[in-house]
Amino acid sequence: MLTGFNTDIDSGGVTYHVQTEDRGAGNPLIESLVYVKGEILASRRTEYRNLLEAGADRSLIRVLMERQHRAIVDAIRGGRIDLLTTPQVRSSSDTTVNRRPPDDVLVVGAGELAAAEAAHKTLDEVIVEWLAEQQRTERVRLRVSGGEDLRFGGPFAFSISVKTAPGDEAVPGARVSARFLSTERKPVVLAEGATDAAGALSLVGAVPPLEKGTGLVVVAVQHASGADEVKYLVRR
Repeated sequence: MLTGFNTDIDSGGVTYHVQTEDRGAGNPLIESLVYVKGEILASRRTEYRNLLEAGADRSLIRVLMERQHRAIVDAIRGGRIDLLTTPQVRSSSDTTVNRRPPDDVLVVGAGELAAAEAAHKTLDEVIVEWLAEQQRTERVRLRVSGGEDLRFGGPFAFSISVKTAPGDEAVPGARVSARFLSTERKPVVLAEGATDAAGALSLVGAVPPLEKGTGLVVVAVQHASGADEVKYLVRR
């Protein structure tokens, strides 16, 4: 199971939270959920069993997961939430499975493999080319200190730096938030703010108490150049 992505987007006066997770090899789905005020507004699920059967490794699944997450975030930022709330229509070229998946499940495998074969490229080559393109494009990178020993009910103080990559230039005005995610309660924003001229920011607050279950604090940055996040497991 791969570590997922969590992104907050402010659009039209509404804050959307997009969460994308890999359900793992036992249930090979990439699941993206869009929350508004803790309620699920839309979902997208991509089945990748056929890719595993074709020999794809976890790096390709990671790429698919990031692409799906980014596509949903871009749709919301572009004011096209309707693309997510309207049921998808699958084409006849989609790989079939024994049972028909729900309307929000896409099945991947044959199309991606055929495209790679038509270009005489292996899956690894496709992944390498995509990663190289990401490295050529300037993005934001988030660095956080102070989250190494978070406790339920305890305080936190994050020292944050946001810079470009490549370039390592300070990114002023980037929105940064610290959110608490758990198995027992709805997501909650613990602290937020914007970076200064040096791309720096301090966030302080307290982690909510939790009697049972697990919890994460996700520090995430939003900027026109992209997004990044750091996750910390909360201990008892």
